[in-house]
Amino acid sequence: MADEKREIERKYESDDSGLPDLTGVGAVAAVLDKGLMELDATYYDTVDERLAAAALTLRRRTGGADAGWHLKFPVAPGVRDEIQAPLSDTVPEEIAALVRSRVRDAELVPLVRLRSARDVRHLVDARGALLAEASVDAVTAERLSGKGGVAQWTEIEVELADGGDPAVLDQLEKRLRRAGVRPSAAPSKLARALELTAGRRRGGKTG
Repeated sequence: MADEKREIERKYESDDSGLPDLTGVGAVAAVLDKGLMELDATYYDTVDERLAAAALTLRRRTGGADAGWHLKFPVAPGVRDEIQAPLSDTVPEEIAALVRSRVRDAELVPLVRLRSARDVRHLVDARGALLAEASVDAVTAERLSGKGGVAQWTEIEVELADGGDPAVLDQLEKRLRRAGVRPSAAPSKLARALELTAGRRRGGKTG
């Protein structure tokens, strides 16, 4: 059975210097090191990228606490609704049904593989309640079809805790900007991967 959640997050460019100290920003009383996660996600779409054209993302991901299938719908800038289904070898029928109006009779095929080394921090208040999760992701993107190639970059992602106050993200963004961190030009990892790997020779690298 699929589950649904709302994801509110912001993405930033990173120059590999990592996160600035976020302790004391708003209600953030402590920053807890949660360690490194290895995430491996394969994104599915039609050959002519109909889901990407509608800003939809469909992936199968292993690693982390939410391994499985994830379908994301845009709601507003930085806000997406996510449908999750358990891990399986093929696209779950309940997920496929949700995108059928977009893909029609076209086949969903593996398009891009993203492997991320995610360094995770939990931002908590004085009572230990989670306010947001901040991570530094070292990403390797590989185009799985056509003449694309490989690209690499590092980004910072800040995701609001479930039921959290979005004002927390505004406060954190002010601190990040003062530290020289810039908002990402791409709305998602997939969008960036599609742009950077389009027509590149295998083994190409970008910051």
